[in-house]
Amino acid sequence: MPQSHVEDLSPVVKKLSVELAPDQVKDALDRAFTGLSRTVKLKGYRTGHVPRRMVERYFGDDVKKNVAQELVTGSIQEALGEHKLDPVAPPRVENGEVKMGEAFKYTATVEVRPHVDPKDYEGLTAPKTDVEITDAQVDERIEQMRKEGAMFVPIEGRDVVENGDYAVCDYQGFVDGAPIRGAKREGVLLEVTPGSLLENKAEGLLGAKVGETRELGIIFPADYAVPELRQKDGRFQVVVKSMKKRDVPALDDAFVQDLGLGTGDTPVTTVSALREKLKFDLAEAEKEKKQGAQREALLTALVEKNPLEAPPALVERNVDAMLEGMLEGFNRRGLDVRQLGINVDRLRDDLRQRAVLEVKGYLLLEAISQKEKIEAEGEDLEKHYNKLAGELSQPVEKIRVTFRRPEALESLKARLRQDKALAFLLSKANLQ
Repeated sequence: MPQSHVEDLSPVVKKLSVELAPDQVKDALDRAFTGLSRTVKLKGYRTGHVPRRMVERYFGDDVKKNVAQELVTGSIQEALGEHKLDPVAPPRVENGEVKMGEAFKYTATVEVRPHVDPKDYEGLTAPKTDVEITDAQVDERIEQMRKEGAMFVPIEGRDVVENGDYAVCDYQGFVDGAPIRGAKREGVLLEVTPGSLLENKAEGLLGAKVGETRELGIIFPADYAVPELRQKDGRFQVVVKSMKKRDVPALDDAFVQDLGLGTGDTPVTTVSALREKLKFDLAEAEKEKKQGAQREALLTALVEKNPLEAPPALVERNVDAMLEGMLEGFNRRGLDVRQLGINVDRLRDDLRQRAVLEVKGYLLLEAISQKEKIEAEGEDLEKHYNKLAGELSQPVEKIRVTFRRPEALESLKARLRQDKALAFLLSKANLQ
């Protein structure tokens, strides 16, 4: 049995030191060399008859490395169990050296969940999620849809850009005199109206003639997607190639029917039905946005009341998930991350603060669910299965199958417990 002891490096990081007796090392080396002697081929010796001294001479270093790995693999779980350590990520092992007649020692850095005893989690302050959509908001969305459905037609009879025109342009962007990666475009449609070039608006082209080149400047915002460009002064050389105008469709039932909204059983075919659907959709989107802000406010207040350390491995895993979601979003919008020149390492740093909050919140919600005896029962699972089936237009039985694996089911139960714990906090919160 291995000898081991644990040193606390922090509430969530432990250093596990393990020592195996010399006879265990000897047995492992003997097995390894004997096994290799039976199969190895060396010039001048028959297979299976290579003397051990020759095997040690030519393959000793590799055998010792393999034996070291074998000894770690065979002992670390026993040592973790002895000290009741439940790692949240694979331990980081530093092997010692394997020598005949000597003990084998190694250390493992182990990340674990902190001990959490939640308190003061009732009466937390969070914003309300009341939503009221006005007719003006619906009108604005309809106008946006009409513009999106407009046809761009060439402007004839003049060659000077006027307010409200759309200029077809080629441009190249520069910062500090150097070209910006991914900022050379051709045939871009810029609306000649107040606004930023980042929004495809270019009031600075007012009065330009077709064929003329103008320099337009922008200040990249502090939260711009490419960290290297944030708050930098960008200069864009813009060439006007031609001009177009929008031919916006009339707001009538024919326009609504062309949108193809609704389901097969209940299509949206009239202007009044469109307004009703948009009011509902806008309310749902705003409600989701406010619920997200409410959740973040609750978690922030909960963490302030219950300071704890987040295991770094869980934080990095959460950063990975956030980053993957962002990159998928870029891909869906047809943006090439490589051409954008995004510094992924810096983007990870930007996401880490939110990831830390999420991990701490997850640990606290788990602890609250245990303290309040909140469970994810069969009814909760069925409700989730039916919800997913509706969202994915899949039979509910097919959804159940995806959660038959024990690890998938346990992961789902953990998420549902967190959701119920969050709902419990909301029921006790001070909503303002």
